[in-house]
Amino acid sequence: MHPERTSSTGLDLIKKFEGLHRLGEDGMVRSYRCPAGRWTIGYGHTKGVRSGQKITPQKAEAFLVEDVQWCEDAIRRHVSVPLSQFQFDALVSFVFNLGEGNFASSTLLKVLNRGDYQGVPEQITRWNKARVDGVLKPLRGLTRRRSAEAALFSMDAPFAADGGEKMAQKPQTTSPKPLRKSKTMAGAGAAGLGVTLSTVSEQVQGLVPYSDILKWVFLGLALAGIVLTAYARWKDYNEGIR
Repeated sequence: MHPERTSSTGLDLIKKFEGLHRLGEDGMVRSYRCPAGRWTIGYGHTKGVRSGQKITPQKAEAFLVEDVQWCEDAIRRHVSVPLSQFQFDALVSFVFNLGEGNFASSTLLKVLNRGDYQGVPEQITRWNKARVDGVLKPLRGLTRRRSAEAALFSMDAPFAADGGEKMAQKPQTTSPKPLRKSKTMAGAGAAGLGVTLSTVSEQVQGLVPYSDILKWVFLGLALAGIVLTAYARWKDYNEGIR
């Protein structure tokens, strides 16, 4: 029902946002104290880390593979509907950042477990806030990460020709306000652009050895579009627009 392991795509997404901190000129990764005061090394690894510790980038990746296992186990415990590899990867990144408790009590999980896959990307993008000086605020880094996870979750959604949702003809807006004011814009953008990416990546498979590179180029372009819509929502929030 669920994939066995996080794929390289999911691990790469986590690596991009966690970052490989304190990579020295000698190619070794050094330990550091995180904002919470814990000794950390590589991609957020904390277990058994000490001051002055050094590891190779390859070891940092091995630690990451170990560290996502608790996220994979959490998803298996709480998600009762089938997941594709991309959906699983997106949720692993989400849980890795937010923790099992937040995931288990989230509306996102309730939406997912009732089979509303299309509603999940919007729920993911809602988790873009953190407390700064005691005030809950949207953060640009979290907005970018949530947008990337929403896009990844939607990448293998089917087109109408493949049994997906039928396409509405000549759609019209029900409100004269600009599209950027829409509360659901970020989720809709994630789903739509993610689906487009899925087809594009299939079409470039024959362009060996450049297919993987092109796939990431298209993903980058899609994410840029999603980030723009998410930023508009973030800006509206700050301006008091709902």
